[in-house]
Amino acid sequence: MSTVRAPSQADAHRSTLAEACRLLRLPEVTGASQVDTTFLHRRLKAGQRLTSQGEPFEALYVVAEGFFKTFVADETGNQLVLGFPLQGDLVGADGLCNHRHASYAVALTDAEVVVVPFRSIANLGRSLDDFEQLIYRAISRELVTDHALRSLIGTLGAEARVARFLALFAERCGKAGHAAERFTLPMTRQEIGSYLGLTLETVSRAFSALADAGLITVAQREIGLADIEQLRTLQKLHPNAAGRSTGRRAADRPTRRNVTWMDMLGAAA
Repeated sequence: MSTVRAPSQADAHRSTLAEACRLLRLPEVTGASQVDTTFLHRRLKAGQRLTSQGEPFEALYVVAEGFFKTFVADETGNQLVLGFPLQGDLVGADGLCNHRHASYAVALTDAEVVVVPFRSIANLGRSLDDFEQLIYRAISRELVTDHALRSLIGTLGAEARVARFLALFAERCGKAGHAAERFTLPMTRQEIGSYLGLTLETVSRAFSALADAGLITVAQREIGLADIEQLRTLQKLHPNAAGRSTGRRAADRPTRRNVTWMDMLGAAA
């Protein structure tokens, strides 16, 4: 199925090259204002596929609104989540190598993307010296962001992985103009687990532990972050961290000790 569709009333909006660069948070290409090329916008409903694994590569996509997940699937339908693109991110670069997409991209919410056809990339690369460098820069940024979190997966416990994920997601939301300290997660805990290499049950326990420690608040998918910096640098939760959310210090709790024979004799007296 072709990814680039014919224009429709729902896809009437277009962006200039300069507008696409701003959306990608990249410097404007020299000479971009003189280019008359514009890029069609495409709207998607939650659950709708943007790209499919094995589908011919025809375009790159800049997320203008909404949230996506990218994943690969095996022959039995099992999914391995690769990332969660949001506003300002580039989607579809996995198709540049073999001219076929290596993964799926599915809208988690109602979303909108700027469609940058491959033929436009080639044409602009010939006419604008800086254009290809900016495309490479955008692709590299996605790889660095993904590697920064995935490099920690094998070295951190479950609570720390989830903490880093929430801190990074909050930072990305902030750069996209969304609230960074309180937000609604567009993905499920199972999808977070797939991304972090954890089971659903482990992710749920990690959320509960972070909430008990007073680092986050949780109301289903509504998340509040009390200390983003601590979440970003968390290595391991302290055994007494659960008492912090209620303000109860470890020193205030009764100290357990073994019952001795003298205690038993005294009680019997």
